[in-house]
Amino acid sequence: MSFIGVICDSKNENYIKQILRENLKNKTVIILKEDNVENFKNIKFETVVIMSNEKTTNLNQLKLSEKNVIKKIVDSAKYLVVNADEEINLNLLQETNGKVITYGFNSKSTVTASSVKEDGVLLCVQRNIENLEGKNIELQEFNINKINTKIPTNIVMGLATALLMYGIEELNI
Repeated sequence: MSFIGVICDSKNENYIKQILRENLKNKTVIILKEDNVENFKNIKFETVVIMSNEKTTNLNQLKLSEKNVIKKIVDSAKYLVVNADEEINLNLLQETNGKVITYGFNSKSTVTASSVKEDGVLLCVQRNIENLEGKNIELQEFNINKINTKIPTNIVMGLATALLMYGIEELNI
């Protein structure tokens, strides 16, 4: 069984979990937050998705032992999908053994938005990446249809990038 850990704000966590579970039926999606992180210290996550920073997720309130658990989880993940637009503690990203895939409006991100409309986002893969199936994802643009227009574009981009790593390109989020 494969585990996907998600660090996100509480406002969007149910929607994020729903989209990931619908598209990745044989994976277990776990939202990592301050009140449950200790429970997962011995689980090896295949992918960790960081959609928001410490301030918006209350991770800055963690005890040192809990921060060490998050660091251990991140370090051992195969893939780390990170919002490059967020101010994220770089100590978390150092020494990671996995592949780091960035997304965001930042022009240096691996996956960026070419066009943003109310009902969709045109995403651009800016450099070749290998997905979890070992297939090469080449430079390309693909359209994401936004079903729920209340969901912020950065969350849509994070979900799309995470699902792209699992070989899912045609999405309605």
